[in-house]
Amino acid sequence: MAKTIALIPARGGSKGIPHKNIALLAGKPLLAHSILPAQEAKTFDGIFVSSDDAHILAAAETYGAATICRNPHLALDHSPTNPVIQEFIELQKLDGDDVIVLLQPTSPLRRAEHIQSALALFKQHSECAALMSVCAGDNKYLYAFSGADPYLTPLLPEFFKVSRRQDLPEIYLPNGAIYIFNVKNFQREQAIPKINIVAYVMPEEDSIDIDTPEDMKTAESYIAQRQRESQ
Repeated sequence: MAKTIALIPARGGSKGIPHKNIALLAGKPLLAHSILPAQEAKTFDGIFVSSDDAHILAAAETYGAATICRNPHLALDHSPTNPVIQEFIELQKLDGDDVIVLLQPTSPLRRAEHIQSALALFKQHSECAALMSVCAGDNKYLYAFSGADPYLTPLLPEFFKVSRRQDLPEIYLPNGAIYIFNVKNFQREQAIPKINIVAYVMPEEDSIDIDTPEDMKTAESYIAQRQRESQ
């Protein structure tokens, strides 16, 4: 039977926020805000954290996740995620039909119900290659231009003559919270599939991506608001 595995990639280096993945957010390491919802979702055969950093791996174990000691060559500033996923597949000897749910630790407002709903949507669309979580974007950027030396060129000429914004299509931006795909489709391209993707739409307030200290403060305020509303 195919397994469903959560993978949380959390390298040690971080320039914007030192030791970002274990920086405290609402009293818990940032990493814990991905591990705990994954546990609460009760949909996984395993929850793994991949990291090159001993402190991150120790924190992951404290919160009940299994750990993968990542190859240091896959934890550099500009290291892509796809080789990390491939390393995980090989180490865990996953089968082609096994499903990986990638949960980036920089999305701390993703909740268990988001994970459950996204997985249900992925299974509902059996023909899709992957699922990606998104949030609504501002469609005014469909009017964008490139170049100014000296002439501007519309990036999307098909929308250049649309005079009313309400006549433009809705656009969606990846929010980095959830990616779902099976091993077979990943290995076909050695990458998370880029076509035939189902969108799981999340509210903007749940889509914050932690990159700066200001992002941490914003996330802290959202978490505090949630706690007040739940009382």
